[in-house]
Amino acid sequence: MAADFTPRQTGEINVGLGCLEAGTCLTLDPIFKSIESLTDSSTGEKSRLFVDYFGPGDTEYKYNQGKIVFNTRDAGTNSLGYWFRPSEVNEEKGQLEVGTYLFTFEKTFAELAIDFFDTEYSNETGVLAINGEAITPNYVAKGPDGNIVRQTFYNVNSIVLALGFDKEKGTGDGVNFRISGTPVADVPEPASILGLLAVAGLGFASRRQQAQPTEG
Repeated sequence: MAADFTPRQTGEINVGLGCLEAGTCLTLDPIFKSIESLTDSSTGEKSRLFVDYFGPGDTEYKYNQGKIVFNTRDAGTNSLGYWFRPSEVNEEKGQLEVGTYLFTFEKTFAELAIDFFDTEYSNETGVLAINGEAITPNYVAKGPDGNIVRQTFYNVNSIVLALGFDKEKGTGDGVNFRISGTPVADVPEPASILGLLAVAGLGFASRRQQAQPTEG
């Protein structure tokens, strides 16, 4: 069964840049071997990565002595729940979430799903490489305000994601995202499935025998 691997706690993730507040980096699910920030094509810089939350009980978070602020209500469109949130060096008061990241996993995923939130530009957000091999960029289409677009990939052990687009003037397009998946080890092989069905059948036959009335 697919599981959502977004941490259920707000804070910063170390993507090779350290954390703005020492000793406060979030602990990731062991499924992640590493997350590395790469140079984003629209900013020419590496971005930090946070987990942000919108919903009941949300509170304002400030990082780097208030230079980065995630309000309870974002200046842009808000989503519910926990999301990975890129933040470029020149963060624009919560309006812009831009970054490119390499995710390497401890296990191979039989199925890996990426949910992109609020993609409003074409040919900017999507997957650039899978399992260490560059691919023709698999971009998501632009959509209406607050849209969620899902891409699903198979047999994945690493993936490069590009998120959002920074315009020279203005706020550009900020994109949050989530990752969920099913590791190969969690998917029964066909022979195993047959074995489980056989065991289940024997158990059913045993129960039927026990339920037969005795003669006498």
